[in-house]
Amino acid sequence: NYAALIQQQINEDKQNLREKTVYGIQLTEEKLNDFRDEQIGQLKELMDEATKPNKNITVSKDSEHK
Repeated sequence: NYAALIQQQINEDKQNLREKTVYGIQLTEEKLNDFRDEQIGQLKELMDEATKPNKNITVSKDSEHK
């Protein structure tokens, strides 16, 4: 579901239907409580990498990676 959401957001961004490029969703405290400590750490690392300035993001389909 998350991959489909990201793809939809990318397509909307390409069509300039979104005013500000924001990808993903906010996780509620309830959902965060379902994660293990290791998963929370991985999310933090992902957030740190994703919010670095001047990042170029390339999205490709799995079928292209063989």
